[in-house]
Amino acid sequence: MSDSDFNSTVAQNFEDQNMTTASTTSGATALPELHSYGVLLFAACVWITVAVLGITGNTMVILAAVLSKQVRTTTNVLVVNLSVADLWTSLSLPWSGVALLSNGTWPLATEIPCQIAAFMWHTGLGASLYNLALIALNRLVKITRPMATYNRIFSPRKMVFIVALSWLIPIFVIVFPLTIGVGGLGHDLKFDTCTDDDLHPRANAYNLVQTIGFYPIPMTTVVVSYVIIYIHVRRHFRKQLSRTKNRDKATDAVESSAFRLTFISTTSGEVTEEHEEPEGEKRNQNISSQQLRITKNLFCVFCVFTICISPYFISLFFANSEVFALYGATILICNSCVNPIIYRVKHPQFKKVLRPMLRCRWKKIPQPSKTLQAILSMRQRKK
Repeated sequence: MSDSDFNSTVAQNFEDQNMTTASTTSGATALPELHSYGVLLFAACVWITVAVLGITGNTMVILAAVLSKQVRTTTNVLVVNLSVADLWTSLSLPWSGVALLSNGTWPLATEIPCQIAAFMWHTGLGASLYNLALIALNRLVKITRPMATYNRIFSPRKMVFIVALSWLIPIFVIVFPLTIGVGGLGHDLKFDTCTDDDLHPRANAYNLVQTIGFYPIPMTTVVVSYVIIYIHVRRHFRKQLSRTKNRDKATDAVESSAFRLTFISTTSGEVTEEHEEPEGEKRNQNISSQQLRITKNLFCVFCVFTICISPYFISLFFANSEVFALYGATILICNSCVNPIIYRVKHPQFKKVLRPMLRCRWKKIPQPSKTLQAILSMRQRKK
């Protein structure tokens, strides 16, 4: 072997050793690749698309409450708060898209944006869960209890506390363990996303805290509330059906109570027969029907959330399911952009406001707020 060949061989071996050392130390730990770059690229595209749809859709739901008085109900305070949580989550997703595209290395000089995105993702998810629980409780009290009880429990002052509580609990669950050295947030080298660090020495304890803090209480509250609502509504309609049958048997009595004689002129002796609708009863029936439609819509929101969240959390209970975790998380984040579509299609109040908003027909928004009236008057002056 010539000297030149020997020197080139030594140089090549030295270069290969340096590259191996650098690749091992750059990520602190050499990890096996769970997914090909093509899969990561596809996941990143989905995450960024969901982010765009979630930011757009949830912003429109929030604007609907700003522009129209029709949706400013107590229940819709929680619905808008849920949209804020979904918007908060959607804003964090582009950073995870960047992490997925980086293929194992965080491309920026600092990891702070990824840490902030991880905090937003977890707190947004927790706030969504607690909002769904609060919405279920709101529907339970609205349908099964007297209006005075409902107004006392969900008064404006108490609603401020309720909304704040839906955020303070998730923030505490995420932040407090970090202050005592349990877990970490940032670029997760294992799954190439901005979330909690699964390589942290106490990562399992942190995941356990999140699971206990986020899921048992809200999910149990939602399930129990809607089961009670279903039982109550079923009994209500059975009683209503029984009353209808009894009324049919006493047609004469019903007709006599539905009409009254009104004297138009006592001097002329003319008499007119005026049909008297039981307006109070009809109004109550209409309100009940609307409340049931709203409840069905919000229960649908919960069902979609459950469908989106289930694949990811089912995968956590199985060994060697790390490959599927990315797919489960991708399905999970889709919940951030689905709710505005449900409101547009099924919610009896929001769909009336969102329809003209989507068509930019601002003058056709029902019950315009002072903000919208001011905007329309300014546009009119410019013309």
